[in-house]
Amino acid sequence: MYYNAYTQKHYEGKNVEILKSTGLTGGFMTFNQAYKLGYQIPKGTKAIAKLNKPYWTMVETHNGKLEEKFSARKFCVFHTSQLTQEGA
Repeated sequence: MYYNAYTQKHYEGKNVEILKSTGLTGGFMTFNQAYKLGYQIPKGTKAIAKLNKPYWTMVETHNGKLEEKFSARKFCVFHTSQLTQEGA
């Protein structure tokens, strides 16, 4: 129902809730993914949602010990209905 149109992978967790709130279903992708597939995003088009990609990093604490820290990278996605094919 909610998937990345570039990788064909389904979104999971909190990202599904964010995409449900848009009222759209189907494929979503980032600006760079759309560009790689030959699509254009019309000037002035706003991203549909900001999703999170979670990851763990190793951080050295003040006493020299390594500690795992959870973080998330935010990225903007566009719905496939917002894209236009180059040259069309």
